[in-house]
Amino acid sequence: MGQKGREEVDNEKIGSFIKELRKEKGLTQKELADALHITDRAVSKWERGLNAPDIALLEPLAELLGVSVGELIRGERTAEDAADRLPAEETRSLLDYSKEEVRRKVGSVRKKYLGVLAGCLALALLVGGALLWRSGVLFLLDKKASPDGQSVVRVYSKNWDFWPLRFTLEDAVQLVSEDGDGTAYVSYGNSEYQGLWWSPDGRKYVLAIRREGAKVPSLSLYWLDRHAEWNLNPILNMGGEGTEYQFLRWGKDSESMLFYYRTERAGKPKEGYFWYNCATGMVGGELELPTTWVWGEET
Repeated sequence: MGQKGREEVDNEKIGSFIKELRKEKGLTQKELADALHITDRAVSKWERGLNAPDIALLEPLAELLGVSVGELIRGERTAEDAADRLPAEETRSLLDYSKEEVRRKVGSVRKKYLGVLAGCLALALLVGGALLWRSGVLFLLDKKASPDGQSVVRVYSKNWDFWPLRFTLEDAVQLVSEDGDGTAYVSYGNSEYQGLWWSPDGRKYVLAIRREGAKVPSLSLYWLDRHAEWNLNPILNMGGEGTEYQFLRWGKDSESMLFYYRTERAGKPKEGYFWYNCATGMVGGELELPTTWVWGEET
């Protein structure tokens, strides 16, 4: 046989050759497979060029089909005598085939483990996403710890379902507060969270939300010691229903609170600042500002 450069294994050529030889021997795919102790599906893949025989099967396969291993690898019969094609050409053919087989197996193993790795990654992402969903990290709007560090309030954008203890798809301002007495859950429905401010003593906080469809924000005062919540809007009463209040800051005594307000009195707009003492319920220090805005218009 003339000298040839080393070529890559041609699976389609080998497959066609195996099919031709099998038919010459009057064998079915299953009969050939049974003789080699493999499945007829493997033989079918060989003949369709989808795969090549394992190197350990080359010798028994060649013997069954009545050709040399070198002819089987090359996918064609050769005219040279066996003495002419052995051992150099046969050895080179086997080496080339062996290298190709190693590359194929390495590629197959790599694909297999890449598939396993991708599956594990997808599972980890799924489990991680479920855990994040359950913990509420994905919906955390704010986290406010009290000045003394004894209490913390977390604000979420989804409603909490006590069974099976998870956050739902329902939009809501959900507060989860933790202190020495345990954990409390409060839902304000579909609202817009606008802020939360702890008192200096860490025993109460003011919450501002805008409820769905409401014209003005709603302010609430929560007392940890009393386990009570006050709706501040009607208590402040600086201009009747519809007055807009904005919490500005706490006084150092943890009882006084500074608010901004704007409202309409006798058909005229009015705005200013005042102090409110939550312990006594007294309003004082009102400062009215000159206004040029029209009630109901954005400023």
